[in-house]
Amino acid sequence: MRILVVVAHYFRPQEGADLVGGLGSGRAPFAKIAALNAQLVALHRHFGPRRASLDPDDPQGKGRPADTLDIVVLTQPGANLLDYVGLAPPAFSVEHADVAPMMLAFEAQRIMRERAGAYDLYAYMEDDLIVHDPAFFAKIAWFAETFGPRAVLLPVRCEMGWTGTPAKVAIDGRLSRDALAPFRRDVAPVLTGSWNGRSQSFRLPGNPHAGCFVVTAAQLAHWMAQPSFYDRDASWGDPLISAATLAPGKVFGLYKPAEPDPWFLEIEHFGTRYAAIVAPEGERYGEPPLLALVEAASRDGAGALAEIAQKTGLRGDTINALIAEAGELRWRLERLERSRSALFKALLRATFRRRKPSR
Repeated sequence: MRILVVVAHYFRPQEGADLVGGLGSGRAPFAKIAALNAQLVALHRHFGPRRASLDPDDPQGKGRPADTLDIVVLTQPGANLLDYVGLAPPAFSVEHADVAPMMLAFEAQRIMRERAGAYDLYAYMEDDLIVHDPAFFAKIAWFAETFGPRAVLLPVRCEMGWTGTPAKVAIDGRLSRDALAPFRRDVAPVLTGSWNGRSQSFRLPGNPHAGCFVVTAAQLAHWMAQPSFYDRDASWGDPLISAATLAPGKVFGLYKPAEPDPWFLEIEHFGTRYAAIVAPEGERYGEPPLLALVEAASRDGAGALAEIAQKTGLRGDTINALIAEAGELRWRLERLERSRSALFKALLRATFRRRKPSR
């Protein structure tokens, strides 16, 4: 499968709180870095062509040349955190857009139009969404093939409590009838199909926003033929939300999973910004512990990290070093086991060292 993913990414904390908050940039940069890294790595983990194995004969180590994953990070010069994400440039490409920051997400449609015909699926995502389902894109392609080119399947956004209580929380609350009016056209309220032999239904949701959308090549061609394509209408909520939801919603019926599996298609929204609000009394849906440590260190100095190191008695690299050393020893032993002559020589050396008198 050939997949194009366009990610809108922006970070410039010195600007006004309203602007950076709307772009998800109002927080310390560590969460943004962690979210973007997790997003890009997850896409490559499940859909990227590069595969390897310690055993070159393993089928798991063979690449996937028939698959294409191209990720374009849409951003602006000097207003991003790409230097800190830690991935080699082939993992993604960068395109700069000379537009108002809040209008950045609309440029994903322009990039899709420029690359129309080159991919099977075209995706737009905000920079804090993480795919965990290896069948994510296959389900979306199946949905379009089953229900026709005018229906688009969106994932349920959720957040996960990483500390405190490990709960999964759906974060797209129900909207008012007026807010849903642009999406309530003459489309079926419920669709039902069979995925891998199991019945699954989908409905027009109480909140169509997902921070992302995916369309097939045929759907993109149909969309580009409509006057609303790339019209940059920011009238629904704010420009970021409009680009992700109103833009495709003008043309397609937007559906989310219903029964029997309401989590049939999901995507994680990094952090617990919304989930923390609904935690029951006495419980907490908290952030990942390492992120909390780094943010504490940036706020309170290195004392927070030093305290952990002192309590555990470990350097930060100790565990990784031990794992690497164990791996190297295991590899050397396997080499010896495959070669009788090498094993015999190693045994002689060990015996000689044991019998050699100490001085």
